Amino acid sequence: MTEQTQNITQSQPAPERPTQDQTESFQAKRHSKPLLTIGQQIAHMKAKGIAFELCSEEEAASHLRTKCQFFRVYAYRKLFPKHVGGPRDGQYVNLDFGHLKALSNLDRMLRDVLLPMTLDVEHFAKVRLLAAAEDHGEDGYALMLDYYASRSEEQRSYIESELDRRMKDPYVGAVVRKYRYDMPVWAFCEVVPFGMFSGLVKFCADRWEDEDLQDVHYLLKYTRSVRNATAHGACGVNGLTDANTRMRPPASLVNALTSTEVPKRLRAKWLRGTRMVQMCAMLHLYAQIVPAGEARTERERHLTSLFAAVRSSDVPVENPAVAALLFIERLTKAVGLLQ
Repeated sequence: MTEQTQNITQSQPAPERPTQDQTESFQAKRHSKPLLTIGQQIAHMKAKGIAFELCSEEEAASHLRTKCQFFRVYAYRKLFPKHVGGPRDGQYVNLDFGHLKALSNLDRMLRDVLLPMTLDVEHFAKVRLLAAAEDHGEDGYALMLDYYASRSEEQRSYIESELDRRMKDPYVGAVVRKYRYDMPVWAFCEVVPFGMFSGLVKFCADRWEDEDLQDVHYLLKYTRSVRNATAHGACGVNGLTDANTRMRPPASLVNALTSTEVPKRLRAKWLRGTRMVQMCAMLHLYAQIVPAGEARTERERHLTSLFAAVRSSDVPVENPAVAALLFIERLTKAVGLLQ
């Protein structure tokens, strides 16, 4: 620190500690939404016009205490309109707690099928990459040396630090320690995170001028986002229809749907939100690279169960979440996942 900087620092008065009244006032503003008891949660929902006919108040109380917290199940209310004007101004229209329960359950089913599908995609993308490496006569060690050389100093530093961190990992540490300073491509694929693997796919696609593999790389970005969201239990269906003007569906997905029975009007309507585009892109990639077999058959069975639950749900078919899920069903058929 220079003398001038020291003088400036010393000349600046230390910030004053807030008074007790100021602290309490600030906390009151920050904590304007206190933790509600189960009874208060139900009373709050009733004040918002939410009925308890499909699900009694007693059943709702039990659900909120043992199955799903209020903040989460209440998030699906945004899928229902509100009254404007009149004695019920601001209250929800035809919304029952049973609808919130049903949407929460559909969201869980959606996560339960999408997460293993993303893991399948990651696995078969690695298989696809190694098969292409063999087809191009690559040496697995020399390929990785060229990959490292192509990275910037900052990128190489990140890769090295990630491998160092994983040397003590109970699952992949043994592989990292064995190949740490001379790692072949097949070992690298198994020990690095999803994003780093995707970068290797991009390098190889450019190296081999493989347009199909380049499409895989770009679609893996969407798959990674879906994997992260579903693995952390994030709500999905409450934002399927949220539009994002900067989001465009990948060209490979659009091209694949052009020759199907999904009309342009529907593609334009639904493929304009981040969550919807990410999920549909992942499903498209799944259909491309996951071969017929036990894994694919099981995922198709779970998808069929999900869409059957959507159709039999108490939630009206015109609800935006239900309509969005039915579009996803149509897309899975268009890309060849379901009959």
